Amino acid sequence: MFADFWLVVRWWGVLFLVGAVAFSLTKRLFVGWFDEGYFFSKAVGMAVVTWIVYAMGTVRILPFSTVSILVALGVVFVFGLVGNRGNRADKGNKRNRVFMIFAEELSFLVALLFWSWVKSHEPSIRGLEKFMDFGFMKSILNTQYFPASDMWYAGGSINYYYFGHIVTAVLTKLSGIDLAYTFNLMLATIFALTLTMSFSIGVQLLTMGHIGRIGKIGQIGGGLLTAFLVTLAGNLQTLYAFTKGYVGDNVQPFWKLLWPIGEYLQKVPDGMKAYWYANATRFIPYTIHEFPGYSFIVSDVHGHVLSLPFVLLTIAMLIGAAHASRFTLIFYGFLMGVLLMTNVLDGPIYLGLLVITLGVSNWKTMAEKLGLVVIAAGITALPFLTHFKSFVSGIAVNCPPAFLANTKIGPLIFEGTEKCQHSPIWMMLILWGFFLYCGFWLVVRLTTAEKMLRIFFFFSIALIIFPEFFYFKDIYPMHFRSNTMFKLGYQAFILFSLVSGYSIVRILFGGSLRIKKLLFAVFLLPQLFLVSIYPVFAVRSYFGELKKYEGLDGLGWIRREYPSDFAAINWLNSQPTHGILVEADGDSYTDYARFSTFTGHPTIVGWAVHEWLWRGSYDVVAPRREEVRQIYEETDVEQTKSLLNTYRVRYVVVGALERTKFKNLQEWKLAVLGARVFQSGETIIYGIDR
Repeated sequence: MFADFWLVVRWWGVLFLVGAVAFSLTKRLFVGWFDEGYFFSKAVGMAVVTWIVYAMGTVRILPFSTVSILVALGVVFVFGLVGNRGNRADKGNKRNRVFMIFAEELSFLVALLFWSWVKSHEPSIRGLEKFMDFGFMKSILNTQYFPASDMWYAGGSINYYYFGHIVTAVLTKLSGIDLAYTFNLMLATIFALTLTMSFSIGVQLLTMGHIGRIGKIGQIGGGLLTAFLVTLAGNLQTLYAFTKGYVGDNVQPFWKLLWPIGEYLQKVPDGMKAYWYANATRFIPYTIHEFPGYSFIVSDVHGHVLSLPFVLLTIAMLIGAAHASRFTLIFYGFLMGVLLMTNVLDGPIYLGLLVITLGVSNWKTMAEKLGLVVIAAGITALPFLTHFKSFVSGIAVNCPPAFLANTKIGPLIFEGTEKCQHSPIWMMLILWGFFLYCGFWLVVRLTTAEKMLRIFFFFSIALIIFPEFFYFKDIYPMHFRSNTMFKLGYQAFILFSLVSGYSIVRILFGGSLRIKKLLFAVFLLPQLFLVSIYPVFAVRSYFGELKKYEGLDGLGWIRREYPSDFAAINWLNSQPTHGILVEADGDSYTDYARFSTFTGHPTIVGWAVHEWLWRGSYDVVAPRREEVRQIYEETDVEQTKSLLNTYRVRYVVVGALERTKFKNLQEWKLAVLGARVFQSGETIIYGIDR
């Protein structure tokens, strides 16, 4: 634990450096903010420094290295200083600012240490999307220039929105810490950023709202409530912890599970222990409706999680968008490009929110301002867009009319009438009822904060309604609107949480009538209780009730379960150059493709369904799967040699999973085509002669 503590401190030092370098730039963006936007400086630095490194690597000015990162840090620092020249504060203000920065930095460090400690009780980089995310980061660390190679599709580059993964790679390279640790440290970083940045937004909104006489303590309390709702809270689905519960996907209305009362009373203790926290994100059949608290538990350092700091930075900038300077608008456009490259739908979502905000404030100047934003976004995303091919084929209509089935009109796709799913109202209320309740109680006032919050509130309602009528078409048949609901609902949860934190403070501590406060509190408290207990169930379940500390090393599990494979992975990572390898392909979310994942050496094909999604067709994936089978099972040496030459294969791995999958393994021919260059137990790596 002591060694992990110093790893966290070392990592924090890198984050502090990135934030300090970008603070001068941040102050220009947050003029009038209560703390000059200090909590956002790390996100600003991460975005700008990484983009400079990415752009230089894409046009091949500088390879991806520590030198290129230091150059980017220097550029950001100088640009910030030049932009803030002449800005002098009096000594009193300077002393107060130094104290506030110290307090805020300490708060960030505590949050970082806290979630690093929590994560250390289950650090395994395994399950869900972790192989994919780690593999992307490893491939990026191996690359000199962008785009990075796809570790699961030899000869191809990553066709995914992976800017956030580059951010992780930049911080990893700058820190000098192994990715097996920084993968988990990045999750803790995003947790700390989400907590502190949402706190800052909450305090600023309350400061702008001029609520009664709550004072600094009340503002801090409201900020903490807002931070909790954004970062850790769940939804009302925790109500099922106090019922008989249900099994699997057999979702039952909660009121049917409360009776008969005798059976209910007998089942409550077991039900509470058996409550499965993931059901809160898979409640409506065939959909996903995640939220940040769940993301921090299951620990996927995925696009929607990596995007969180940039999303909150964008929201903070939206608060003052009506009076934004030209520089601020350009930076907002830069963020739109960053969001597009990190979690693709976030860009259009927050561009749309900006359109509404500017339209409400002053529609006459909207066109000029949007022009700046769109141009900046296009330039920012250009290095990404030159290589990315969208795997969404259009906007499809949910429950299309029969006479339009299997047709397309412009961008609208009308699939078969079987593509029809609607969310039951009672399920929607379980998911969103708490936020709708808080939002509808917003007092109609003319303060800037509440105008913006009303926009957030109604925009969020639009986000959760959209998948009831439309969805972005991808490859999934039954879960066809799943990703759409996931991406839009995730942002709705964040915006709703900001609205709810403010609303609770406004109504309970503002100038409302006493009877109104009482009525609001009576119905609020049980709902607030239900959304607040979510992390208790989730943390206890995923992290083994926090009883066994394992450390921050995310690869301990493979060292224990596949010791020979782990030794082979270390050997591959020690090689001075990287080459194409062959290993057993497999289904998503399994242990297959482990060598390419943990070394970044590309393999012919990895998780087939993931590549199917990214490439837009299974027709380009299926032949590769067959070729991998032939390499292991074909008896014809020349045919095998031809396949190996086609992909310029350097290594063929024969490990536990290869021996399990390929029953007719012809290992003898690999010795003919190359030589054993590594062996540990039954795991052998053959170096192929070329």
